[in-house]
Amino acid sequence: MAKTARDFVYAGKTQTRILLEEASAETPYIAKKNYLHGYDLNQLIAKKSFTDTLLMLFIGELPKQVDSQLLERLMIALINLGPRHPAVKAAMVAGVSKTNTEHLLPLGLSVLGGSENGALEVSAAVEFINQHIMLPPRQVLDTLLTQAKPAANEGEFHICPGFGNQYGAVDKLCLSLADSVFEPYIQASDVSADILNWVIQFNQLLNQHNLGLLKTGLAAAVFCQLGIPSRESIGLFQLICAPGIFAQGVEQTHKPITAMPMLSDEQHIYQTKNKE
Repeated sequence: MAKTARDFVYAGKTQTRILLEEASAETPYIAKKNYLHGYDLNQLIAKKSFTDTLLMLFIGELPKQVDSQLLERLMIALINLGPRHPAVKAAMVAGVSKTNTEHLLPLGLSVLGGSENGALEVSAAVEFINQHIMLPPRQVLDTLLTQAKPAANEGEFHICPGFGNQYGAVDKLCLSLADSVFEPYIQASDVSADILNWVIQFNQLLNQHNLGLLKTGLAAAVFCQLGIPSRESIGLFQLICAPGIFAQGVEQTHKPITAMPMLSDEQHIYQTKNKE
């Protein structure tokens, strides 16, 4: 027999392991103190950085300095995905069109949630890396190459989540950013960088086939190294990219609508999918 709503026993109050409120003496609805994963918020303000606290929200404890620094380097690397990224472009078009400023970031983040070069690809890349990390990179690539469709290599091709090419070429900027983000962590003596090293080796093999690490894969590699699960990686990626999306969008609000190119009818491309 199927269960109905009456068959479920619901909790008496909302539960969370992240935040504890210590109520004031005057009213239980006003907090006297807040604790994040057991740490006094005022003490965090006095002694810890935003990056420390942000990472703690997701892993449940204060991170090592080397872990916090790894996340901070990633945040700088991805702070602005650039006007060619659909999420940034959406905010820019909305800005120059005089959309309300408070809507620019939500619009951009909605686009950033996509499965191609977006947060859902980051989540899939986290799962891909975690599933294959114990296998030799060469074996993983050989399997992927046997499954790849050569016709798909034109334009933009992702051989697996987080890895591929853009505009028919390896993303050289992403590889440069990865060096800057990964290298200090790999050189640290008090941590194991097995995941980052695996990603580097996998990328080197991909480069021989005009493929390589993408920015979604860069984020996923760091999240895997820090123990961030795939579901949590979605929002964390959006949060990291949010400043650039809003900055690029709000910049356009100060310009006339003529500052953005207007495509002619001949420049639009319409595609239809063949039904099988």
